[in-house]
Amino acid sequence: MFITNDYNMFEVQTMHRKGESMTEEFTLQRLETDDDVEQFLELMRGVFGQEDVTALVKKLINNHPTMTLKDFFAVKHRGKIVAGLNLIPLEWSIGGVPLKVAEMGCVATLPEYRHRGLQKMLVKEFDKRVAEQDYDLCAIEGIPYFYRQFGYEYALPLDEETRIGLDEVPDYSSKLDVRPFTNSDIPKAMELLAKAQSKFYVHSIRNEQIWKMQQETGLASVDKFESYAVEKEGQMEAFFRISKKPEAKELVLMETSDADHHVGKAILKFLKDVGKQHELDTLVSRLSHYNPLTEQLIVLGAVERVPAYAWQMRIVNYAKIWLKMKPLFEKHLAESSFSHLTEKLNFNFYRFNVQINVENGVIADIQKTDSCEDRTMRFNPLIFVKLLLGCQSLEELEMMYPDVIVRPSHKQLIDLLFPKLPSCLHCVC
Repeated sequence: MFITNDYNMFEVQTMHRKGESMTEEFTLQRLETDDDVEQFLELMRGVFGQEDVTALVKKLINNHPTMTLKDFFAVKHRGKIVAGLNLIPLEWSIGGVPLKVAEMGCVATLPEYRHRGLQKMLVKEFDKRVAEQDYDLCAIEGIPYFYRQFGYEYALPLDEETRIGLDEVPDYSSKLDVRPFTNSDIPKAMELLAKAQSKFYVHSIRNEQIWKMQQETGLASVDKFESYAVEKEGQMEAFFRISKKPEAKELVLMETSDADHHVGKAILKFLKDVGKQHELDTLVSRLSHYNPLTEQLIVLGAVERVPAYAWQMRIVNYAKIWLKMKPLFEKHLAESSFSHLTEKLNFNFYRFNVQINVENGVIADIQKTDSCEDRTMRFNPLIFVKLLLGCQSLEELEMMYPDVIVRPSHKQLIDLLFPKLPSCLHCVC
């Protein structure tokens, strides 16, 4: 039962479509009551027709350690919720710098209420919450194209996948033990996952509370999973998560810490045995293409899905994110021939400019200005997120986007500050 006194409606706005009578009222609010929650869940059922999305919403409301009903937004028509979305707080690391990320999730509008601008109203309120909570980036896994209207751009790999027939996996033998994962394994698993993630330029950070939430609910995002530990002489060497899809005869390897060749064989032996037991035909790995076990599968004949889909990203405040990432940029400078750089760098985003004042290799000042006269470095502001997150190099962006223009004098500096590097984002909700 939800204690409704803990939550207050933040604002109610009455909207009228052009040509509609005054009785056609829509109100915009955050969830407040038990009835609001049930209506939001009913919206998810009506739009997605899948209980896994409803289960995700229930998990976020009942089990998430920091989310409240203030993170759920809804539009009502005459008291009925007809559109909604939520904000899921994430933490990511970019080059070792932790950033706050607001994921937009569970975006839904009943079919008969679409094309009325309701999602635009909801996104505005989402953005207000983002500003209130001082997030650095916004992210969404959503459908193609739609979110470009809100300033999002594809920037990080999502849903990487490798497939192989289970009958193509050799009948390995292994002296390592595989057992069910327990809550007492979380600290060691956190250590193993952090080590595996550290090689990626952008990666997610899953804290102990999120680990416990996922274990208690058996859900990682919308996916049901089982988790296992691989042991050698009583010591955990690795962990992994799987999900069975009997309707498609697939066994999904959702996640694993890094595994050397021997640990990889133990995991693959276990997966093949599970596949036989449940009459599954295909092993689907959702691991990064840079994961050692993926590389092991490729040797066996597995096929990568290329290209993968991508996270859609938006920078909240261009000057603030520079300030947040200042230690990383200074590190790049210190380890290069630019270690004593002294210059005012103007990042021209056409509608505004971010000036970085560098003195002897140290960033002394960061300011956002309206002056866009300096044309040394010009960037499409939406596309810049690709460069910031290491998704694509300056050279690649200049080839694709005529409005990304950097003079030869500063190309080397941009390549240094924004290296193209692999990234991997594990589920953190």
